[in-house]
Amino acid sequence: MDSPPLHGENSLVFVDPPPIFTELLELYKYDDGCQEWKEVSRWIKYEEDVLEQGNRWSRPHVSTPSLESWLSLRQNFRSGLIMIDFEAKDFSHLIDLVNYQLMQEERVTQDQSVKLKELWKKKHRHQFEGPRKVEGNLSKVIKDLLVQKLENKAVASGLRVPSRGNSQPGSRRGSFQASRQLDDTQPATNGTRGRGLLDDGKVNIYLQKKIIPGSEAFIILEGMVGFIEKPISVFIRMAKPIVLGDLPEVDIPTRYIYFFLAPITQSAPDDNTPFKNASLGVSLATAMTDKNFAAAIFNAPTSKDVLDAFDGYTHGLKILPRDFDTETNMIEPPANKSAAKITDEMEEIDEDRRMREQSGLVRSGRLFGGLIEDIKRKKPHYLSDLWDGFHPQCISSFLFLYFACLAPIVAFGGLLGEATENRIATIESLISGLISSVLFGLFAGQPLIILGSTGPVYVFEKILYSLCNDQNWDYLSLRLWIGIWVGIILFLLVMFDASAYVCYITRFTEELFATLIAFIFIFNAMKNLYGISQQTDFAPPGDDISCQCEVGPNTPEKSKLMWSNITRYDCLNHNGILEGPGCSYDPNVFLMSLVLFFGTFIISFTLKNFRNTGYFPGKIRSFLSDFAVIIAILSMTGLSALSQVKGTPKLVVPDSFKPTWEGRDWIVTHALIFPDHVGANPLWVDFVLAPVFAILATILIFMDQQITAVIVNRKEHKLVKGCGYHLDLTVLAFIIIICSVFGLPWFVAATVLSINHIQSLAKESECSAPGEKPQFLGIREQRVTAILIGVCIGLSTLITPVLALIPMPVLFGVFLFMGVSSLKGLQFFDRILLLFIPKKYQPDYAFLKYVPIHKVHLFTVIQLFSLVSLWLIKNNPTTSISFPVMLVVICAIRKLLECIFNRRELRALDDLLPESSNKTRRDGGSFFDRIHRSDWDEDDGPSDQPHDEVRQLLGSQEEKTTHFIKELEDYSKSNLKVKAKQFSAMGVRPRGKSISAGSTIQTKATKHLIFVKLNHQNVFTPLNLNVKTVIGLIRRLEAKFPGQIQPSQIEHLFQRSRRNLTFILDDDMMDFIEPNEVFDIELEENDNGKVNITLVAVEKD
Repeated sequence: MDSPPLHGENSLVFVDPPPIFTELLELYKYDDGCQEWKEVSRWIKYEEDVLEQGNRWSRPHVSTPSLESWLSLRQNFRSGLIMIDFEAKDFSHLIDLVNYQLMQEERVTQDQSVKLKELWKKKHRHQFEGPRKVEGNLSKVIKDLLVQKLENKAVASGLRVPSRGNSQPGSRRGSFQASRQLDDTQPATNGTRGRGLLDDGKVNIYLQKKIIPGSEAFIILEGMVGFIEKPISVFIRMAKPIVLGDLPEVDIPTRYIYFFLAPITQSAPDDNTPFKNASLGVSLATAMTDKNFAAAIFNAPTSKDVLDAFDGYTHGLKILPRDFDTETNMIEPPANKSAAKITDEMEEIDEDRRMREQSGLVRSGRLFGGLIEDIKRKKPHYLSDLWDGFHPQCISSFLFLYFACLAPIVAFGGLLGEATENRIATIESLISGLISSVLFGLFAGQPLIILGSTGPVYVFEKILYSLCNDQNWDYLSLRLWIGIWVGIILFLLVMFDASAYVCYITRFTEELFATLIAFIFIFNAMKNLYGISQQTDFAPPGDDISCQCEVGPNTPEKSKLMWSNITRYDCLNHNGILEGPGCSYDPNVFLMSLVLFFGTFIISFTLKNFRNTGYFPGKIRSFLSDFAVIIAILSMTGLSALSQVKGTPKLVVPDSFKPTWEGRDWIVTHALIFPDHVGANPLWVDFVLAPVFAILATILIFMDQQITAVIVNRKEHKLVKGCGYHLDLTVLAFIIIICSVFGLPWFVAATVLSINHIQSLAKESECSAPGEKPQFLGIREQRVTAILIGVCIGLSTLITPVLALIPMPVLFGVFLFMGVSSLKGLQFFDRILLLFIPKKYQPDYAFLKYVPIHKVHLFTVIQLFSLVSLWLIKNNPTTSISFPVMLVVICAIRKLLECIFNRRELRALDDLLPESSNKTRRDGGSFFDRIHRSDWDEDDGPSDQPHDEVRQLLGSQEEKTTHFIKELEDYSKSNLKVKAKQFSAMGVRPRGKSISAGSTIQTKATKHLIFVKLNHQNVFTPLNLNVKTVIGLIRRLEAKFPGQIQPSQIEHLFQRSRRNLTFILDDDMMDFIEPNEVFDIELEENDNGKVNITLVAVEKD
């Protein structure tokens, strides 16, 4: 990877360094006098050491070098040789150039140079190659003779013979395009470019899988020798990475090399003792694992800048207690947790506003404006939504969700059949699942949402049928018109961008709703399991429990079984007849149901978390985790089939495709034909009463759908294809109308099913450093799983014999697993557990650092009270119809919490509600001019800059420039050294501007607010500059406009004043940008593919 200049003709900003793999090798001398460079440690992210006695690697741990070793390393760097942007063809060429430079600077003599060259070219032995095999004299002579004979044959045949010094058996080097250090005009040889420059060497294939693509190597060679009198320290940063033969142990190019040789001291009287003091190499390797230090070294233009990076890193060193034994008490790598720090309030508000704009949760000001934006947002990703579904992970997700959706649909259909006297029952629910899932999967804005049957919808249908039965109205006819009115109201909500009010559903409401639904799943799973015990007779009434097996009429005559001692199951298998009062009772049914229920849950839960264990290779763990639920269902179904307990309840699916009630057709035609309709229901029922019921149903559907959508679209899920709240409602309106016409139940967003759908499609990094848990990368966003689930639900009637083998306790166990899994990651559930944990044992949650524990408990108790209220209202038949209205009340309760908790506490425990005014946000200056700086800068202290008073006194631009430069020079002489870069924060700076080794580094970052927008946008975005530098500005622009502004593509940065004066924007001119300045950003692409950015000043109203 090339290292272009930070500022210059071809690039404006620094290039982030690639990941670094560090390998430390020591000089080792064997008993027979042979010397080798032996691998002792390595770093991908954490340190691993070779355990000599066990001949294996230690577990990964955080490196803990001593302060003495770091200071010694820094001193050796200052007195040693630092070679920046070094160029060499291969390892031999590099060694020759280094030795030449050492001799030129009179650091070594001619004899020492020859010995150093031989020393550095010695064999590099890696741990995976195994220990060195010591050969006897006779075997060595025979081997040399055989090799010489083979070489002579090869030379006679005209074949190329590689050097024996560089050749290693089993070579796999060269997969990296190592020839990129060659000139592009150099011709290839035998079809492979530059292979003649590469040395052969073995490769650690296992470790290669852990290396991030694009990584570069850092090789550290250190040891002790007797032919030098003072240490030799050589640090090399290659201009272009090269392949170094058998270095490192993985097939990646090398960017950095550090040679260190020390003279033998009294503690090591002879060179038979291996070099034990490897702390210098450990200190350097540890520093290179720090991203900021690595970036500083990668971009340092001179050797002075390398030394400055060491000074900046020294300022941030952490000290361990002296008696802390790091050899026996290794520091384990930290778990992957999000940053436990509350960001600046205005940054959070700005981020929240930007996310709402990207999600379409702002009023567009025109009819169907939000729907149009949703379609534009989802259109570019539609084909990828289909293509991304063809992945093995989607297969496991589909199979899991199919059974998870099928069982509640069948149960829901059975309940509806009882409540409506089979007007709508199981077969209608299956067809509704088919239509709803396929249409929503094909056209919805967020296809990850799973539609399903919900309890409030069932309650609504039950109350509606009871009313129709009492008034002698036609239920399907009234239900059709209610569905039509619901669709019309939903269209009106989409027309006027009513989904924008979803932004008032904060974490308080969404976690409360998710917890309620999860508890309902858990409760219903236990309730259904208990129902099996009530349906099973453990023993017949009375004392007679006899059951005899008699020979049946179809029993073969040759059967000579002992019919008096045969079991009831063998009796039936041999066509026998069971007679007696105890034959119809099986006391093992409920016990077997318990085994199947908890077995399914335990297997699913254990295998789902199996990915994070250390057992088996990673691919096997991933497979078991992805197919955890399917494995549990198949294993428990097989256990049920193999057992002799035949009375466990099984899944019952209709085997015929026809309406359940014989008095209806598939289409409710009589409600649409006017003459027939007059005799069905009065007109005022369809056109007056139906809209009233439709309003209640719309509130239920809107809240249920949008709360689930908010949970699915959380920023923690890292969705990249956008969402579509307005488009979801539009598709749902069509689905409800279609289902009403066909007399099918309404399906809305199922929260628990959607959460489990998200969790089953989570993507994690495949390459992870040893000791590091796989990183969460996001969700596999696609439409295929939802479509396949719908199709298979509709076709379930064709595989009834197969589905009838699945015991219901197995599916109840799946419900329990989904309910428990959906509680994972909910802060509300974590805070409930905190009520029972003493303070000294409480986990280190982020919100506990900013909110007193009594306030946390108060917030939790309020949520618990709301949860219990919703539970009671939902389960009471007389009040369950008001459940959707109570969800709106919950949002109002969240607003009232602002009277009890301050904004800082609400930011830690919940999300801030959006500002009420949207008009002022379109003008960046007018919105933030009304906000006091102390409101958003309270945690960062004063942010005064040394030239604020100067700016107030100056008038014209020319006077400002002259006076500013003079003031800057005077201020620098009297107070600080001129700061050219932020090495104290391990940032980077323009090349060619170095600072002295003893310069004072200013670490205080200031706050500076400006407002920017791309020239095709309408809304300005606040930009908070922590550091007023060009690099800081570009980093903030990249964060605010990801994918549109990329630092590596920027060539020049300009500013255009209100007087239409264009000039190059550098660090000096950045100080003249006033707070609350407003800019339009123009992007202009050059012929070379680079981009010029111009900040055009805009007049503030």
